[in-house]
Amino acid sequence: MVIVFGNQKGGVGKTTLCTLFANYLVSIGKRTLVIDCDNQQTISEKRKADERKYTDVKFPYNVQPFNIANEENVQNLMRNLKEMDGVVLIDAPGNLAQQGLIPIFSQADYVVCPFQYESTSVNSTATFILFLAKLKENFPKMHTEMFFVVNRHDKRYGKKAELALWAKTDERLSQYGIVTPKIEVKADMQRYNTLEVMPNQRDIVYPTFKFICDHIFKDNE
Repeated sequence: MVIVFGNQKGGVGKTTLCTLFANYLVSIGKRTLVIDCDNQQTISEKRKADERKYTDVKFPYNVQPFNIANEENVQNLMRNLKEMDGVVLIDAPGNLAQQGLIPIFSQADYVVCPFQYESTSVNSTATFILFLAKLKENFPKMHTEMFFVVNRHDKRYGKKAELALWAKTDERLSQYGIVTPKIEVKADMQRYNTLEVMPNQRDIVYPTFKFICDHIFKDNE
């Protein structure tokens, strides 16, 4: 199973959620591999830092950096990943013009799309949806499903008109995929690693991650 974390807009927490989701998957007994295709290689660098910090620990999954500049190499990668047991998470670049993205998204089983309730993020998410819709037109066998994750949500804020707009946004997104429980904005989310979901992060991310897993593993029973 291949799950891609992607959106056109950077800064929505895509890489953080991908890492924490990998930590969550191994905690529930799922064999997991992370492919870091993001240009900044943040997960790969985080793993290197963790290896220096936690010298006496065996890490529960591998993180593999991968350059997607060569589309043929990406095609070969995706063929190999589709044959693997377990779950493969891919942290995709935020630039939809990036060469090599088409094989990643067209062959993914699921795409997790983090976004925020602000106009730039919502508009970028709409562009991302159109990008995937166009791919599905060109690749009739593409069966990728989408999850939309409201990330860094501050439930203390929101006027009546804003709450109505957010609900309408969720309603529209639900026409193209599944809207998950929201992930609240918390300082603890910035103190993550590539080893485990820390105790002070569990209440924040577990409801969303369990919701996603309940869906994808039920589909694959």
